[in-house]
Amino acid sequence: MRKTGHHYGLHRVLEPAGVLPQPAWKLDATPEIWENELLIDVERLNIDSASFQQLKTEAEGDPERIKRRIVEIVKERGKMHNPVTGSGGMLIGTVAEVGSAFPDQTLAPGAKIASLVSLTLTPLWLEEVRELSLETGQLEVAGKAVLFASAPYAVLPSDMPEPVALAALDVCGAPAQTARLVQPTNTVVIMGAGGKSGLLSLYQAWKRWGNRDV
Repeated sequence: MRKTGHHYGLHRVLEPAGVLPQPAWKLDATPEIWENELLIDVERLNIDSASFQQLKTEAEGDPERIKRRIVEIVKERGKMHNPVTGSGGMLIGTVAEVGSAFPDQTLAPGAKIASLVSLTLTPLWLEEVRELSLETGQLEVAGKAVLFASAPYAVLPSDMPEPVALAALDVCGAPAQTARLVQPTNTVVIMGAGGKSGLLSLYQAWKRWGNRDV
């Protein structure tokens, strides 16, 4: 195990130097953790809808071409960060190792968790892409991922199917942000409200607006 890394993961940025992991072009995805990191055995990726639609269009709906392109992106960038859409997604995996300085020392190896930060800032090392769902944009994979000390995550409920939990958690930030920002007198406009994130945000805004007609 190496020394303590930067709280926000700057020690993993390879290119360009000095930027945060999300806008960085390439991250160090070496699956050996620093003392304040968490190592995950990745089992499933949930590619965000904009990114997956772009990949599906580019590959003309061919699942094998989509899988190959995802592998290429991860190998090139050290993370799943679509260079066309600028977006990523999130993951489910099992805790493999907890750094000695990781903030939550109650988290034990073997716990099943979902990342609550984008794949665009998550160091990712893919070993294999197994199955791909064209309907959900989810992939069964084998690989490793690293969470920084600042990264939120959720321990998965045992009574909910993993694909459902991943789809719900993938968009949890948008309605939560809506609840924090929207006031009852505000006028709210949501662009692209036909997707999961947009619909949940619209519902949250409706609740904050006093359940009146919108």
